[in-house]
Amino acid sequence: MPEKSFESSEYRLPKPRNVGIIAALVILFIIFWGTFVIIPAGSRGVVLWWGSVEKRIMGEGLNFKVPITETVIKVDVRVQPHPFKEIDASSKEYQIVKMTGMMNFHIDPSFVNDLYQKVGLDFADKVIDPAFNDFVKEVVPTYPIGEILPKREEIRQTAMKKLGNNLSRYHIIVDDIYFANIRFSPEYEKAIEAKQVAQQQVETQKQILAQREIEAQQKVATAKGEAESILVVAQGQAKANEVLSGSITPILVNYKSIERWNGVLPQVSGGAIPFIQLGRMEGLPGTSSTDRK
Repeated sequence: MPEKSFESSEYRLPKPRNVGIIAALVILFIIFWGTFVIIPAGSRGVVLWWGSVEKRIMGEGLNFKVPITETVIKVDVRVQPHPFKEIDASSKEYQIVKMTGMMNFHIDPSFVNDLYQKVGLDFADKVIDPAFNDFVKEVVPTYPIGEILPKREEIRQTAMKKLGNNLSRYHIIVDDIYFANIRFSPEYEKAIEAKQVAQQQVETQKQILAQREIEAQQKVATAKGEAESILVVAQGQAKANEVLSGSITPILVNYKSIERWNGVLPQVSGGAIPFIQLGRMEGLPGTSSTDRK
């Protein structure tokens, strides 16, 4: 019995029937796989029938479609940000105002097919930016330049309302708007800076004057306290002198004189000998009726 060679068995070509079966399986797999489409979370599927937008909208998850004839466009319906380009406008006094901002929006999931059909997926450049540009050039000129920054929140609320009404016809819902930056002409910004510096200097001078006033008040209070203290001492001393003066009597004066006398009569010539009138010492301590006799 002849043996089969290794080379003949290794390079033997498959039979045509097997090739046909494999090709048919591949085609069936492609067709079968093409009948399903997966829509991720936060998206919707716009269905096209030979390029024409259908009314049917695919929701999240696994969806069935007709192979070859139907195409599905996935559209994100979650909240997403859109930065605005810088826009030049004028204030009420025709001063230059430059504004940039950010808008959060989402597409109404029930009308993604209508948005795709009317505008397309590049709706930000076609619809959102022009709407913001029109708003800035319409609303900003109604404000004096000095009120734009203080009324920033009011302008933001107006922008949400006006842009919301404008974009709602395209089924674009405005969630919020932020103004990232508001700039003015270099000349006006320098004027604002100079005014702020001047105000800061005025505030500094006010603080210095207030500090000096406080110090002056402290000195006045200190002087007043010292004066009141001196007055109290003087009044006390005057009261003591008054009491002391009332306590000094002629009898007390004579008594003190006797206490200080050493018993020696003064030696004088040609003069009268002083005589101490003991009779006037009546009532002094240490004298008795016997002594007075």
